[in-house]
Amino acid sequence: MYSTTAYLYQQKQQVILIDTSGAYFQRRWQPVYAKNLKINRGVDNVILFEFVNQDQKPVNISGSTITFRLISTNGDILLLTKDLVILNAQFGRAKVTLLSTDLDNIDAQPAGWSLERLSGNLAEAVFTDDYAGGRGMCDIVDSTYPDFVPSEIMNIPTNPEISQDNPNRNHTGFVYVQGRDLVTFQFSFDNFSGNVKPQGSETQLGPWYDIGDQRQFINQADRVYWNVPGYHNYVRFEINQYGYKAKAGNAVVSGGSVTNVDMNNQGSQWISTPFPNIDFIGEGTGAEGYAVASGGDVTGIVVTDGGEGYVNNPNVSINNGFITSIDYR
Repeated sequence: MYSTTAYLYQQKQQVILIDTSGAYFQRRWQPVYAKNLKINRGVDNVILFEFVNQDQKPVNISGSTITFRLISTNGDILLLTKDLVILNAQFGRAKVTLLSTDLDNIDAQPAGWSLERLSGNLAEAVFTDDYAGGRGMCDIVDSTYPDFVPSEIMNIPTNPEISQDNPNRNHTGFVYVQGRDLVTFQFSFDNFSGNVKPQGSETQLGPWYDIGDQRQFINQADRVYWNVPGYHNYVRFEINQYGYKAKAGNAVVSGGSVTNVDMNNQGSQWISTPFPNIDFIGEGTGAEGYAVASGGDVTGIVVTDGGEGYVNNPNVSINNGFITSIDYR
């Protein structure tokens, strides 16, 4: 029987509330570390706070109103405010309860949090870390019963024909994923051969940086799921397919079947393994074949099945396959 250990506990944060009574304190506030809060969407979160002074002794918080604030990472958006409930004023103990409904309209993201104490005519900051900072770090995560997130569509290039010597590779459109620590992409392929690499950027204009290694695909026809980790404002994919300007002539038809295809331009930089794909475009159905490449040139097209019902000579496309769609969530 398989077993695992699970923990049921409440988060407790010890924070400093400066004693303004005029007393002299010999020690300064310096905990070993300041841990991040973890807030789980989809469930209720109860966070306990202990308020201490510079000598790390409990502060009496009688008559105080203390507000918990959840703030975006860059500090320009106030995500949530909620007053603490005082549990024991004499010993400086209080809690805040973040209901699952409070978090419905807040995306999973890294964030900040702060506390503000109103006491009489004073509005005081509460210091949350080992450097007397007024803002602590918080991770809002979808680890427990997250809401359903529908997939969105990424734009893909319409012209995959790129020269191997051309440094300007094809790129997908970029998507905005700020605040997500993991984004899943679903690729749908049509006999795709080439390299794909994820890239990230802080702005829409770049500069763009690589996220991990590129993947190579050979005649890929099945769907592929690709998880891109880390916090990036924007993500796109670089697409690199070799093969340049190979053009076929019209197919020759006899009795409704394709019998032969001539070459108009052999192109360059095509690889021989796998063979380039060909597609028959026109009235009729079932024609199949493959292109033969040697020394980077497409030297000819072999028809393996002439198909049927062809009246006019169909056009023939030479390609290394396509990415037909990219969905992400």
